[in-house]
Amino acid sequence: MMTTPQQNLSKKGPLFLASESPRRMELLQQLGLQFEVVNAPVEEVALPNEPPESYVLRIAIEKALSGFNKVAGKAIWVIGGDTVVMLNGRVFGKPKNEVDALRMLSKLSGQTHEVLSAVAIVFDGEVFSALNKTTVSFKTLSESEIMDYISTNESFGKAGSYAIQGLGAKFIERIDGSYSAVMGMPLFELNQLLEASGYHSAGMV
Repeated sequence: MMTTPQQNLSKKGPLFLASESPRRMELLQQLGLQFEVVNAPVEEVALPNEPPESYVLRIAIEKALSGFNKVAGKAIWVIGGDTVVMLNGRVFGKPKNEVDALRMLSKLSGQTHEVLSAVAIVFDGEVFSALNKTTVSFKTLSESEIMDYISTNESFGKAGSYAIQGLGAKFIERIDGSYSAVMGMPLFELNQLLEASGYHSAGMV
């Protein structure tokens, strides 16, 4: 189990994030949440004929459940999240290598794609979940622009091979929906789930 330096200053509630993603940590901190990080990896593989919406929700829930099962006690809140990029019904996950990143960014060039970002909370064994859909429009990219971007290594570990909060922002003409969802965690939906699961009413903020 890990904590960030900020978390060491004040731990007010039994809240855990089942992710070691710096982006998701930053987003939770943006809400002023005090939390600990639990490493709870799951196998991110789609089931046969599984719709993208079902896949991303399932993975978020599995991450939260995996984290919940690793932490002692039941009166705890564990957050899990997952994000994928979808273009014309095809899911783009994290690139395996430079060739894969080139393929994804070339497909996204000049197109409007959808980002599916799911968040789940497990509290006392009960699951709360939500899904956000945001559309993102890319400008037309030249191959040299794509290769220069890939050379920064920002593509790796990112769904769709780009980071909206980084250099990838210069490719985005328009976004319709949630910026935080594209970054990796829909904060509006997360806050709703924290309310629904009783976290805020328990004074854990």
